Amino acid sequence: MLPSRIALSTKILVGVSIKDIQGATAAVRKAIHLAQPGDKIVALNIPKLVPEMMLSSMNDPGDATEETFAALANLPSRAGTNMQAHIKEAAEAEMQKLQKQISIDYKVTQPSGDVKSGILAACKAEGASMLLIGPGVGGNGSIPPFCVSHAKGITVCIVRDHLE
Repeated sequence: MLPSRIALSTKILVGVSIKDIQGATAAVRKAIHLAQPGDKIVALNIPKLVPEMMLSSMNDPGDATEETFAALANLPSRAGTNMQAHIKEAAEAEMQKLQKQISIDYKVTQPSGDVKSGILAACKAEGASMLLIGPGVGGNGSIPPFCVSHAKGITVCIVRDHLE
């Protein structure tokens, strides 16, 4: 590969959400379409931390052990890992269809109370120049408009291909 192509390679971050699996799948497919040889795609899921949901599911939270709280705290990360497997299958099928071989990393971060800012912080940490995300459930998510209005130095693409 030419040194100039390596210098021009881009990193594309794809926001993956459990609530909007169709949008996340469409975003990964679009990222593969846009990617050139040498580019890298990072499919990232940031689970939302919902402590009140964990505690409301217990009769008496005072009786819970530390192991119980640790298991409940890991539930969002496990769900993200399972969803990443679905996204990975779709990505592999798309690469095979397009006859492309693109490097894709699948990551699930620790749960966060502020997913919107977390996505933009992850773009900066990864050195991504482009962010692709789905539009949210039914095309009405709050994360895409936030990313568009607050992203600095990053191209944001909201993939709405699967909506009518």
